[in-house]
Amino acid sequence: MGEMTEKQRAAYEAALARSKAQEQQREEVPTQRLRQVGQGLTFGTADEIEARAMSLATGRPYEEVLSEIRGRLKAYKEARPIESTAYEIGGAAIPALIPGGQSSLARAAGRAALEGGAYAFGTGEGGFEERIARVPGGAALGGGAGVAGYGAAKAVGGLTNRLMDSARRVAGGRGSTVVENEIQRLVRQTRRTPDEITQDIIDGRLLAENETIQAAVRGLRTGGGEASTILQRGLEDRPAQTRAAAMQQMRQYLGDVGEGSQAAKRAASEEATIAAERQAYGAIGGRQAPEEVVDSLRDTLRRVPGASKEVELRLQAQTGQKPFYEITEEGDVVFSRTPTVDEAESIRRAVNNRASALYRTENMGGAGEAVSGVERELRSVLDMSIPELATTRAQAAAVRANRDAYTAGQKALAGDVNEKLADFAKLSQGENAQEAVAAFRAGLMQALEARAATGSRQSMIRNLVNPEMKENQVLREVFPQDQLDDVLKTLDIASDAQNAAGKVLIGTGSQTDEALAERARQGLGLTVNEVSAALGGSPTETINVANKLLGRLVRTDLTDAERARIAQILVSDDPQIVRNAIIDESGMAQLAERVDQLMQRGSQAVRGAATVGGAMPGAELSGGLLAPR
Repeated sequence: MGEMTEKQRAAYEAALARSKAQEQQREEVPTQRLRQVGQGLTFGTADEIEARAMSLATGRPYEEVLSEIRGRLKAYKEARPIESTAYEIGGAAIPALIPGGQSSLARAAGRAALEGGAYAFGTGEGGFEERIARVPGGAALGGGAGVAGYGAAKAVGGLTNRLMDSARRVAGGRGSTVVENEIQRLVRQTRRTPDEITQDIIDGRLLAENETIQAAVRGLRTGGGEASTILQRGLEDRPAQTRAAAMQQMRQYLGDVGEGSQAAKRAASEEATIAAERQAYGAIGGRQAPEEVVDSLRDTLRRVPGASKEVELRLQAQTGQKPFYEITEEGDVVFSRTPTVDEAESIRRAVNNRASALYRTENMGGAGEAVSGVERELRSVLDMSIPELATTRAQAAAVRANRDAYTAGQKALAGDVNEKLADFAKLSQGENAQEAVAAFRAGLMQALEARAATGSRQSMIRNLVNPEMKENQVLREVFPQDQLDDVLKTLDIASDAQNAAGKVLIGTGSQTDEALAERARQGLGLTVNEVSAALGGSPTETINVANKLLGRLVRTDLTDAERARIAQILVSDDPQIVRNAIIDESGMAQLAERVDQLMQRGSQAVRGAATVGGAMPGAELSGGLLAPR
């Protein structure tokens, strides 16, 4: 290289002098690193906060202190422009490191725009108009830069996650990871947490019976092989098993009425009622009626001859004998012997039944009231002459009321549900309510048993868990309230088992479009929601789906052994097995989770730094154009 000319030498020495002067200036200007970090951290307002605090502490004028702080910051920026900017941007990244930040590109864009505008306003000087003029540029360029930084950091994070997943496969074996990934993909579709899924298994559900993944389970079933056999064995007996468990739980609280037919149970109830009535009347039933009672009976039969037919039929059915009296053509009543107390009570009951018939079936209210008056007169004479009869009658009435309640329970699922619920409410508030409610529940259980023995048992289970059906409405009202939630849960499990068996096991050849789509997604780790979001234009989900599709190029489809293992987990009733498949608690999994958390926070920090970096020139540009002259 030749010697420099005098002109070149002079230029070189001048440049060297300027460099030394700049270096000397940098050395002389104190650094303001903490203040620059504070500016970024507080969106450009740290200088004003510090000035206010110092003014209050020292008594110096606020504007004087603020001018001094800003002068030092300006000198630092001029002396070390790159260093000062780095510290300020670093301060802006700190808030984004706090957990709970934005979780999507749209939210990141909104937050970046707000922060950019806030930074532009905070770093402005002068009055409100001068500051607000800087906001549009700060929000626009800061928001754009923040989104770009966030997207870039997320892309790097996705690559890191893929590398970690590859490391997991190398360390833990590719086959088992594929099975776990597929199970975890299905669980994500259910939108239930691992703890909720585990509790479902403890409660008696199977993962395969979750309605949201039944298309995927059917796709696995129709694919044939050992997986199909495992699902067949695991699901085909579940409806009967879960239905039996639900019926047993209802028997426990409604009444164990056995499995006899409804007609046989009704006959048994009638026989029990008659036997209980005879026992209640006991010794007094065969006693001869006093003379005043006989006279009252004679008057009653003369006034209500229609009751005589019931007495005649009852006596002949019980003893095979003709009545102990006859009514002459003139209407007189002649007794062939002295009636017993039991026979006197049967005449009173026949008169009462006749009054009820006139009221209810013959629409003769006036006649019914008159006959009721006759019954009350006879009852008064009976109770005065035979004091213990009133107690005996009450006992017999309770027996008959229980029989009627049982019959009402048997008919509770037929007719107008509101009428049935009103009948139950009435008997649950009357005399001997506890016994009547128990009888009604037993009758209802008998009706359920009858349905469970027919082809309508599946619809019965579905109706019992459907709030719009009468079966569910009756069950909610009649079942003991402290046990209602438990039995509804058991019935819901039985209903899910029926639905799953119907959707997964019916047929083996044809598949629905949904089942075919689920089979295509097996092994990709893709859920329906991820695909839908990508098709809807979500940039983040588009990148996510693309990454998983690229992963398909380096692996094969699920093997028969992997599909069989997935099927085993889907129908497993062991909560620990299912939980282990959902949550990988290995060291590599924990490391991957920690790396993912760091990458998430890192993407937020990059977004915060990029926001301030973009807001700086944007605010200056906007302020220069929009500030008042």
